[in-house]
Amino acid sequence: MKGWFMSGLGSLHPLDYIVILSYFTIVITVGIFFSRFIKQAKDYFAAGAAVPWWLAGISLWMASFSALMFVVYSELAYKLGFVAVTLSWVVVPAMVFAATIFAPRWRRTRTLTPLGFMERRYNGFVHQLFVWTGIPLRLIDNSIKIYSTAIFLAVAVGQVWFTLEVCIGVVGAIMIIYTLLGGQWAVIVTDFVQFTILCLAVLILFPLSLISVGGFGGLISQAPEGFFNVLSSPYGPFDWLMFCVIIAISYNATWGMVQKYNCVETELDARKVAILVGILSAIGPLIFFVPAMAARIAIPELMTQEGGSRIAYVSMCMKVLPAGIMGLMVAGMFSATLSTLGSEYNVLSGVLTKDFYGKVINPGASEATLIRWGRINTAIIGCITIVFAFGISFVRGFNLYDIMVKAFGALGPAIMLPLLGGLFIKKLNSRGAITGVLTGTLSGLSLVTLNFILLAHFKDQMADNATLTYWLKQGWNSASIPINLSITMIGMWLGSVIGSTPDEEAGRVDEFFETMKVPTEAAVDENAEEKQSPFIAVGIALLSLGTIMLLGSIYMLVTGDMFAFKLDVFAGGFLSATGLIMWLNNR
Repeated sequence: MKGWFMSGLGSLHPLDYIVILSYFTIVITVGIFFSRFIKQAKDYFAAGAAVPWWLAGISLWMASFSALMFVVYSELAYKLGFVAVTLSWVVVPAMVFAATIFAPRWRRTRTLTPLGFMERRYNGFVHQLFVWTGIPLRLIDNSIKIYSTAIFLAVAVGQVWFTLEVCIGVVGAIMIIYTLLGGQWAVIVTDFVQFTILCLAVLILFPLSLISVGGFGGLISQAPEGFFNVLSSPYGPFDWLMFCVIIAISYNATWGMVQKYNCVETELDARKVAILVGILSAIGPLIFFVPAMAARIAIPELMTQEGGSRIAYVSMCMKVLPAGIMGLMVAGMFSATLSTLGSEYNVLSGVLTKDFYGKVINPGASEATLIRWGRINTAIIGCITIVFAFGISFVRGFNLYDIMVKAFGALGPAIMLPLLGGLFIKKLNSRGAITGVLTGTLSGLSLVTLNFILLAHFKDQMADNATLTYWLKQGWNSASIPINLSITMIGMWLGSVIGSTPDEEAGRVDEFFETMKVPTEAAVDENAEEKQSPFIAVGIALLSLGTIMLLGSIYMLVTGDMFAFKLDVFAGGFLSATGLIMWLNNR
């Protein structure tokens, strides 16, 4: 960690701290504001199924990447170039499948949480099995996101005392407080505020990073050979295809993603959500990763520092962004992670509260009790995630992208295929779901264990053997995906064909699929006027932050920093105008 402060990047300006603190104040205020709308558990966990499709789409897109995008993928962009864009595009085919198949199907289940349909579709035991087997993967994934955000913040602050460990604790605590307050409504609505902030900051960084290396021409002429190849070693077509497969499954079975489809009124709205996310996922990487690619030319010394490539994006920000805008960028990184973890914590809390506490511990719990326990479970999940993030900081030998793929490849098929299969395959019964989870989990954990044994055994040979290194790292991850998928599906089939399905379960399955034949329709909203308030809150939040940016620009003018003054005026004016329009339009 100490080596990261040796690049002479400096630290945040006092104006940056003001912008960041103002952002947190606004976000927490929005959470407190929305807490008054939470009258039922459905409001806390699914926003009353009354979110406009475009807002749910933006929220889902924001929830799909977090600061992990600007650390994990930017690490690849700095080292390998355009291949980072290609790898991130695996989300696009996943959204094609979502729009055409999965999103409307999930909305038609009419459930409060993604696992809520498991008891209807299978039985109570399967329901509880999925509650507990699905949580570890979500905790690992979320801990990587906290770790990524902590890296960004630690480098930006630039103080030796503000270590990575301290930063993980700070980031984790902020995530918990944010999610505790307003539930799914606060998460989704604040996502739009965060979307605006992040896009503004990234769009300012994009041209400045190009200017620093002489424009597109300078970037192309100075880049290493093969820097703009669509794919390059160690990621080939087989790896890309396998990533497409696991992401397609993940994005249509991950609890946090599915929850967004349940927040809109109809399945047509759910399709629109998926289409919007697909479009944003196709365009976003082309803009997001150019700064990290430009950093390869502008800050080449990061290649020689341990872990230096992980801070390529934040290093480029520190190099080219003026005071005020850098604070906005840090807020944008927090925005991305708050969006993701706010949604994840809310969904995981919903699973533990509605699908465990409300089913097993206290079936007769009142709505107020469920909401209280929802907040308690949110805090517990957040604390465990922080512990996991500390653990990831000690992992050596893998980049963060490979850790993420390894986790999803090992644990994803077992907990996701029975979920998706239950939506479509009527003959899949509870035994099939159970055997699928058990065989898939055993296969995944066995492959990971064997991989670590082989890595330790061939550690010395890998230094001089690129082929061996590939097959024990990226190749192993890619090959594990079809193996685990196949074993999980075989387990699901065997469990379903051995013996007959109990009559009680068969009747419930028939009823479930009859319900799935009926399309969803928009309900008449008797409280429509009250539910316009979220957009007023968005407008006020943006207007407030824009005003702070404009006041900060005056300070920069007084100090004689005209570059910072002009950009702060532009950013503050944009945020203020956007907020004012939204406030007036929804007043």
